[in-house]
Amino acid sequence: MSRPDPTPAKPLGRFTLRFTLVAAFTGITLLVSVVVALATTSLVGDFVRDEFRLRLADLAAVAVSDIDPAMHHRLQVAADQDTDAYRVIQSRLRTIRDRGTNIRFVYTTRRGDDGQIRFVVDAEENKAEFSALGDVYQDVSPELRAAFDAPRNGPRALVTERFYTDAWGTWMSAYAPLYLPDGRVEAVLGLDISAHRVLEKERRYQWVLWGACGVLSALMMPLAYLIAQRIRRPLSRLESDMRKVREFNLESTPPIRSRVIEINRMVEQLESMRSGLRSFQKYVPAELVRRLIARGVDAETGGTQQVLTVFMSDIEGFTSLSERMAPDELVQHLGEYLTVVTDSLALTGATVDQYVGDAVVAFWNAPEPVPDHAQRACESALAAQAAIETLNQRWLARGLDLRFRTRIGINTGTAIVGNIGSDNRLSYTAIGDQVNLTSRLEGANKLYGTSVLLSQHTRDQLPPGRFVTRRVDQLIPLGKTVPIKVYELVGREGDVPSGMLAAIAEYEAAFTLYQQRAFGAAIAKLETLSQDPPSRVLLGRCREYLDRPPPPDWDGSFLLTSK
Repeated sequence: MSRPDPTPAKPLGRFTLRFTLVAAFTGITLLVSVVVALATTSLVGDFVRDEFRLRLADLAAVAVSDIDPAMHHRLQVAADQDTDAYRVIQSRLRTIRDRGTNIRFVYTTRRGDDGQIRFVVDAEENKAEFSALGDVYQDVSPELRAAFDAPRNGPRALVTERFYTDAWGTWMSAYAPLYLPDGRVEAVLGLDISAHRVLEKERRYQWVLWGACGVLSALMMPLAYLIAQRIRRPLSRLESDMRKVREFNLESTPPIRSRVIEINRMVEQLESMRSGLRSFQKYVPAELVRRLIARGVDAETGGTQQVLTVFMSDIEGFTSLSERMAPDELVQHLGEYLTVVTDSLALTGATVDQYVGDAVVAFWNAPEPVPDHAQRACESALAAQAAIETLNQRWLARGLDLRFRTRIGINTGTAIVGNIGSDNRLSYTAIGDQVNLTSRLEGANKLYGTSVLLSQHTRDQLPPGRFVTRRVDQLIPLGKTVPIKVYELVGREGDVPSGMLAAIAEYEAAFTLYQQRAFGAAIAKLETLSQDPPSRVLLGRCREYLDRPPPPDWDGSFLLTSK
């Protein structure tokens, strides 16, 4: 009937939507926080250092104005360290150091004729760190060299671009030229600030920044959870509805609403698909579709032999009824009729094969096997007859001159069931002799005046004490050679009046006499049942055989010469 899809199924996801959304939101937040923190850290570091350089430059420019160039020019040799001029300038340098913030070293330097830069005055009290007049300045920075060449109208002070490291540690320094009256650079004032304090301040800024990013990430996690929940709830309901649709459960569900436009569009598409499938369900057996969907296969032509119980119904005199009705009225009333019949079949899990005008064809035990398919068919037949009678009474109450009487045939046997048709269009149906026999049984109701006829195959599968049946005849259907016993389904055990049960017993006794060729005795019994349609049929046949006996090899069968 179908073959599996050869394409291997892709593995299912491992994470729930809630976890994925929370992880995604949190991950994005962390990533953005890290990027922002890294970028801001660099900017903050540059900002702190630039601001510090500006402050240091201003400090050096102000400090150099406290030094007398002429007095400083008198300090030329090491012996000048003992002069008052040296002590005055050293005192002023110490005042500058102590007045400033975080200044570690203050000193003046001079470039000699040999190009070397030497210390002149050092404000340090610690002899171990003191540089004497004339000591060579080691590790001269580019900014210090540039300060000796700075024009008088140039920058008032130069500051190192970055921290540098020498034998004394890591520093940032500012250099301010000291000019003689003739415009020559007499010396350069140097201010050194240890990197420790600046970097410590920079680290404080960074810790605050990283802490803010951490707090932001922590706050984003519950926010991400709430957002994920808002997105997950409608998606979860949408997934649940899609699972129901996959199972061909097309009942409407409470509306799904979301603030996400795409989710709302998905809901609209799902509702449109569900509406279309509801319409599609009216054309095909729903259970068959569920089975194909569950197996994940495509339908294709093919069938199998299987024991089925087949049901066929037809409206008595429908042709004449249709001739005296307007088309729209006919379609409306026929739709009401087919609805109650189909509902009766659906209650027992029947597969409704097709509607042929006013006729309904259904069967049990396919596509899903059911062990009590014969019993289900009989239950449906009785339920359908009761529902049709209720429908007739409703029409009568509405003042309609309309009454449907339905004839039903039921047979159990082996048939071919499956997808029959072309490659482009299929019909899940049953075909074979047993299906044709069901049609003959349905038509035989007209002969006997009965409503529901069963084959012996069906009756033999009914549970004892469940239904009341009577043997109506032994028929050879049109086109067949093997006789079959035919039974009328009278009703459920307990629902049939005792008078009817007595009539059934009398009829079956007469039928036994009929098969034994005791036509006279059979007539005597049947004449008491003149109000019973099957009894009238058998009575007429007995009278005919009494006048013209059947051949010697007659086995009690009656040849059905019409459909």
